[in-house]
Amino acid sequence: MKYILKHTKFEFLRERFKEAEIKLGERSVPCTFFPRSPYMRLIVDYMGFSSTIIFLKRYASQLENFMIFISEWDDQMYELLAKSPLKIVNFGENIDSNLSPPRNFEKYLIPYYEKRVKQFHQAGKYCHIHMDGSLKDLLPYLADLPFDGLEALTPQPQGDVTLEELRDAIGNKIFLDGIPSIIFLPQYSFKYIKDFTKRVLEMFSPNLIVGVSDEMPPNGEIRKLELIANIINKFNPY
Repeated sequence: MKYILKHTKFEFLRERFKEAEIKLGERSVPCTFFPRSPYMRLIVDYMGFSSTIIFLKRYASQLENFMIFISEWDDQMYELLAKSPLKIVNFGENIDSNLSPPRNFEKYLIPYYEKRVKQFHQAGKYCHIHMDGSLKDLLPYLADLPFDGLEALTPQPQGDVTLEELRDAIGNKIFLDGIPSIIFLPQYSFKYIKDFTKRVLEMFSPNLIVGVSDEMPPNGEIRKLELIANIINKFNPY
């Protein structure tokens, strides 16, 4: 992997950015995600969860040194992204407390986030992080994370936390998404999703960008999106 990374170059394609900017128009701004933090890259891309945890137990110094190597490779990536025209960047981590329990979250992730978000903030950019798994054990950390927003925090009935727990945990951060994808399935009524959407709006507005946590299911009822849009258009957060 060191050999592969040493011979890998990160590039920012400005022409692709311009294409996205034109297509989005006034509706939104282009944003993107990029390779995960070293710890999460080991779990998701390089080794898998079991091997990563076993190696951290048996070969801690070697694996931690490899994470340092990944972080040093990341420098080129963050330098280019900081100079890019992107206004918002998404740390596409897919955080789950079963994969990143508190001890590892504190040791391997929070220091990395603080370093990288500081780079982006100094470049005038906003940052949010994708956290779409079980989160109950990580609730105490959310308010103090360096990010401007927290994305895809998945409440019950899909995740393991309530809307009330999320509201109390995130402080003044922007909450992105909020509507769990599972309730787009046919077994959840239109009344259920209507009531759920109103609760999200009332509890998190105005620090809220409504979306699906995390993906619209293939067999989801698309008309529910229209229902949500109508509710948002009629909602007054003040």
